[in-house]
Amino acid sequence: MMRIYIISLVGLFLTSCSNFLKEYSQDRAYVRSYQDLDELLVGETYMKTEPYFPYLHLMADDARENNIPVDWDDVIDFNEYSKKYFGYITWQNRVGYSVDKLSVKNEDEDWNKLYKHINLANMVLYSIDKQKAGNDDERGDIRRIRGEAYFLRAAYYFILVNMYGQPYVPSVATTALGVPVKKTAFIEDKAFPRETLKVVYDLIVEDLEHAAENLDGIPRKSIYRANITAVRLLQSRVCLYMQDWENAAKYARMALELQPELVDLNSFASSTEAFVSSSSPELVFSMGGNSIPDMFNVLFSGISVSEDLKKCYVTGDLRTSYFVIKDGDNGYWDCNKYVRLGEDYVSDVSDNFILRTAEACLNLAEAYAYMDKESEACKMLDHLRVNRFQKDAYKPTTVKGDDLIEEIRSERRRELCFEGHRWFDLRRYTVCEKKPFVGNIRNTYTEYDYYDVKSVSTYELKANDPAWTLQIPFEVIQFEELVPNERNERTPILTE
Repeated sequence: MMRIYIISLVGLFLTSCSNFLKEYSQDRAYVRSYQDLDELLVGETYMKTEPYFPYLHLMADDARENNIPVDWDDVIDFNEYSKKYFGYITWQNRVGYSVDKLSVKNEDEDWNKLYKHINLANMVLYSIDKQKAGNDDERGDIRRIRGEAYFLRAAYYFILVNMYGQPYVPSVATTALGVPVKKTAFIEDKAFPRETLKVVYDLIVEDLEHAAENLDGIPRKSIYRANITAVRLLQSRVCLYMQDWENAAKYARMALELQPELVDLNSFASSTEAFVSSSSPELVFSMGGNSIPDMFNVLFSGISVSEDLKKCYVTGDLRTSYFVIKDGDNGYWDCNKYVRLGEDYVSDVSDNFILRTAEACLNLAEAYAYMDKESEACKMLDHLRVNRFQKDAYKPTTVKGDDLIEEIRSERRRELCFEGHRWFDLRRYTVCEKKPFVGNIRNTYTEYDYYDVKSVSTYELKANDPAWTLQIPFEVIQFEELVPNERNERTPILTE
């Protein structure tokens, strides 16, 4: 039955293709040149400027409900995000259900978006080799388009398999379930079952190698278009998830050789810009919209920086001014990483697909630590941290062994908060062969009677729980013969 879904997606894909041809092709019948494919990449294949899967921030432990009493008359819905994403926040099997199970929202919106982007990348890859080039500049453009399409297809499958596939364990990758894979641009009347993790990751690795071959030496068009640095950094991330430490380190080094810049927060203090913006010298690549400025809005959304994340920062850490910040005297903490306090709630970079130089430093430090190269790991960690702490407050890293691994993970949390990493990091830590995460995380859901708290229910997710993997969307399971994930409905461990 998977053929129904794939045909449906190809229908969307052909519709997008039709709209594209209607807009850009004079005879509206076919792709006339590689420039048309370039426009298709920009217009439809890259993530659009709308938010993608904002619930990833809420499933992890960096955000919490904001239960601070309010007095404003214009508060419309104090826990808007908690209500909207209740099923995600509490790790339910049916994430679309409301708390009372009387209403349900579609669960397949992001699934469909990602597969639509994949089908468009497939179309570009199918068509680009048919384009003719008359000179070296045109040949370079064709290489760039091909490379960007390979990068995007790899990126989308990587997101999908880390949302709906099991965490990667090398010893079981040949049997553990991933997601359906389609690489062709045309309709195929056949079922597309879930492939194994090995099949999906092999495709991701292969696509990124093709992307590197094509983008190497090609100038970057903008931070919203993939280049060779973006490829190398994503390769590092993929290898880190695969527990391939040597290659994770290799690609991180390559990314840093291409773009080594780090911002020193000691000299950033006078800046009027948000730390993460399109003009940042640390920014390698970004696509998609940003939900953080709206989510962290004390008037409406009811989301705050979690107590656990606040405790991660120590005295002298300048990120408590430019990443997370106390907003007022009522105990509310805001994320001002993308928007400075007092500015409009608009960001020009993504909160869920962003690549920064700082990640390459952290990937390299983590890989070194797992490879027992502790001095190199400390050196790389310090290379980042010296740019984040007050000069007179910084102390070099001296911990070793498991303590060093834990410190790198904590640094990763501090540095990459609200960039779409924490949920994925936690779930890969649960299966890490070097030092598995064995704890738990907890989220709450609060019922209100107007402004008054009626009850607070606490939900818990332990390290080995299957709910670290999202259920295949209900709408997909209803019509496709796909094996569902082992995810159950959950009840609170405590209600007060």
